Amino acid sequence: MAQSADLKAKIEGLNKVFQFYYKENFKTLRKATDFYIPWFIGRKKRLEEFQKQYIPFSVALFLEGVRNSTLKMEGEPNEELIEALRAKLLHKSFKPDFDEYWNVIESTLERNPENPKEVSDAVSALLMFKLYGPKASEPMPEKLDSQRHTIASEFQVGKIHYQYSRGVRIALERLLNPKFDPEFVPRAAHDPKVLNAEVAKSETPSEEKKKAE
Repeated sequence: MAQSADLKAKIEGLNKVFQFYYKENFKTLRKATDFYIPWFIGRKKRLEEFQKQYIPFSVALFLEGVRNSTLKMEGEPNEELIEALRAKLLHKSFKPDFDEYWNVIESTLERNPENPKEVSDAVSALLMFKLYGPKASEPMPEKLDSQRHTIASEFQVGKIHYQYSRGVRIALERLLNPKFDPEFVPRAAHDPKVLNAEVAKSETPSEEKKKAE
């Protein structure tokens, strides 16, 4: 079945969003999960092991952003767009792992559709289990039980979830209006721009303090 011009434009625009953040977050997520990749011997194998999870994980979080944005903009998730993007971005060899991430997302949304943090935390937990659980090539239960690793992974996955969601919304809005101002899309509390603004605000003396001086 031929795709409409509108669907093709959405796929092209959203693919650019996905590719940008997919490349940008590869190293940061690997470091956050503390997944060790050697410089020489065994490097290729370890990279493949990480990518085996990073690819379906990334596509699932990205498509959740598409689902959420189209729900808000169109009144219901655009299943045709979601399926077309899944077919474009995900090789069939990664589908079993993708299905696990997608099922976690859907089950979490069924319990609480209004809390994106629960989604990213659930996906983060599954990612860590895949990387270090009993079925991993190098099981490391100490990392699964480590609070430091849990916090680092949850923060990074939350950031990626937010970037995908916001990037998708802006791309779709700009297809409707090329002059759309991205500042109309709310920023998350952990967005660098929000954090920098809060720091600047805390460092600026209040009017009351100025008067007291």
